[in-house]
Amino acid sequence: MTTTAVGTMIQDQELPQSRMGRLRHRLFHNDPADDLTLQPHIDEKLTKKSELWSFFLFGFGYYSWANSCASLLLPILVQGIARNASHLESDPSVPCPETDPVNDRCLVPFGWIQVTPTSYVLLTNVVTVWCTIVLTLGVSALADHGRVSKRIMLCTSTALCVIACFIFLGALEPSVWWLSALLFVLTGIVNGPTQNFYDAHIPILTRYHPDVVRIQIQEGEASKAYIDAKTKVQTFLSGGSSAAGYAGGMVLTIICAIILLMVNQDLVTVGYCVIVAGVYIFIFVCFYAKYAVQRTFPPLPAGSHWATYGYVRIGKTISKARRLKTLFYFLCTWFILGDGLAASSSMAILIAQDQLKLDSSSMIIAALIQMVAAGLGMIFWIRLQNRHGVSPLKVVIFNTVAFGLIPCYCLLGLIESCPIGLKHEWELYMLAAFFGIFSGAIYSSNRVVFAQFIPFGHENELFALYEMSSVSSSWIAPLVCTAIIQSSSVRHTWWFLASQFFIPAVLLLFINVDKGRAEGIEFYNKEQEQKKLKVAGAQAEEAESGSVEDEERDIIKNAV
Repeated sequence: MTTTAVGTMIQDQELPQSRMGRLRHRLFHNDPADDLTLQPHIDEKLTKKSELWSFFLFGFGYYSWANSCASLLLPILVQGIARNASHLESDPSVPCPETDPVNDRCLVPFGWIQVTPTSYVLLTNVVTVWCTIVLTLGVSALADHGRVSKRIMLCTSTALCVIACFIFLGALEPSVWWLSALLFVLTGIVNGPTQNFYDAHIPILTRYHPDVVRIQIQEGEASKAYIDAKTKVQTFLSGGSSAAGYAGGMVLTIICAIILLMVNQDLVTVGYCVIVAGVYIFIFVCFYAKYAVQRTFPPLPAGSHWATYGYVRIGKTISKARRLKTLFYFLCTWFILGDGLAASSSMAILIAQDQLKLDSSSMIIAALIQMVAAGLGMIFWIRLQNRHGVSPLKVVIFNTVAFGLIPCYCLLGLIESCPIGLKHEWELYMLAAFFGIFSGAIYSSNRVVFAQFIPFGHENELFALYEMSSVSSSWIAPLVCTAIIQSSSVRHTWWFLASQFFIPAVLLLFINVDKGRAEGIEFYNKEQEQKKLKVAGAQAEEAESGSVEDEERDIIKNAV
């Protein structure tokens, strides 16, 4: 009897009879035959279901930061604190009143310049982006070596939770109003590496997933079945983590809504909600710490220093861009698209808060609508890809074009006689639903497409470039939007944001996924050949030096 038959028989014998038992068996049981038939063929542990659960649970807690705090609570908090610290442009000695002054503006200091509270939030994002780029690019490649990736990810995510618990101080004590913006920047700095390391799990977990390893053994890595298996698992991991993040963000948003309704809706209470978010995320960080597996990667090259290695390696990889043309072309499109996604969300919130005068409850309702729509949208798009064979790239292109219609709709608000164009509260709820349906699919499918281009052993390093290609462009839209706001009005920013979607949609039409995948495989093979040549050269030098020492020993021995 073969090993596979033995494993199947064991599995059949252990299969529970009750429906709940079979569900529990499906969710948590690992096939014992996999350890016998698959594990000997790979150099790392197979991906277990407990490891997948740790991945999704971390996403459930961690993504709630982006979906609830960074996109909703923090802009409200930082803008409100800046508003309380602002003064009239006509008379800087007079504090800004609660209602907007007629023919005057409220300004707050940002360094040596005076800006509006809305521009203050945007410029704070710019500072956050540049600091995030510096740190993330420095530590990203370290996670591809040794046994430190899990440790670094736990440190950065825990730091995020701790810093979040002190952001409320700016609302509690007016004299240190600037402290909240500083802490906001720090959360962005530690959030960058966490996001990078988390996304890098997708190609790593896929490579050692039993379904992928089984096809690899049977058909080979060059087979279409192997490529399809990898794409299916990557879609499941990327879409599942995004769906889990939206679900976690929805739960956190509901908790914050209950707190605001039971207490009050002032800035201090919003700050307390951010504290709750920090504790909430830390709970799921603990689940990840317990069940995640730390895989072993090659050690740092001889002579490398941990503080500079990340920058050196990123520079070397970029210098080889001609060998990964499709990957870097894709990063250029994501550079534009990611900027538009982040800026559109921020501008919708700022317009709703600044011009529609919506309170925190209305903003939270809009956030809940977005998350529910995003979760339902993720289920739809994942099924469309897996059951009907629609490629992730086509999903990205379609959703990018559809998302570009949102800024076009908001531009109708510039027409005074037009009754629509984000002029009413119900429009914010409608746009939140559209935002969720399209944005979730873009983020999820984009990661799947990019993961197919990455050479093995460069996951964290290149996902850092992926994150930074989006983050590094995120200072462009805030600066452009700030200039537009200062010169005209906040609604004119939609002209620029509309271009952030239609331009990358056209560029994505020229992406060849098969070519990009082949370039990644060729890159890895050439890299391995160069390593073998270096090892062979070093061994030859050692052998030659050893023979010289033997000759010298013989001469001395004969002389004696």
